[in-house]
Amino acid sequence: MSTRSITPDLSAFEVPMDVWSEPYWHTAAEHRLVLPRCGACNTFRWPAGPFCPECRSQEVEWVAPGQGRIYSFTILPVAGPDKDAPPQVRIPALVTFEGAPGVRLVSALIDAAPEEVKIDALVEMDWLPAANATVPVFRLQNPPPV
Repeated sequence: MSTRSITPDLSAFEVPMDVWSEPYWHTAAEHRLVLPRCGACNTFRWPAGPFCPECRSQEVEWVAPGQGRIYSFTILPVAGPDKDAPPQVRIPALVTFEGAPGVRLVSALIDAAPEEVKIDALVEMDWLPAANATVPVFRLQNPPPV
């Protein structure tokens, strides 16, 4: 069996929230991902903020971004829980979405064998609890059988 990427423990992590990101975190608590798009010119604004970076409008709508794909990633070795344990890996990934041009979301790729991870690989959402929120993470979609 190959090494698989670990799932981070976010239970003590306090997610910073503000009035502009509240809809993102409220829907994440329901295990749904939505991203802010300008209601005037349809430009996605990520991270969420009060004004569209393109037209400066304050109109915003929250929409599902569609299929996610790995844009970039790295494989980080992590020491095992004790000195005799085998090393583990953590895989931070930058994910893009077919329905949200220009948006790149940084997250963790969990339960993935490093040799299976490729640029442009399809990913699916998963969710982890943090101290005050639910945080999106990703898994490879339909990984090869192990």
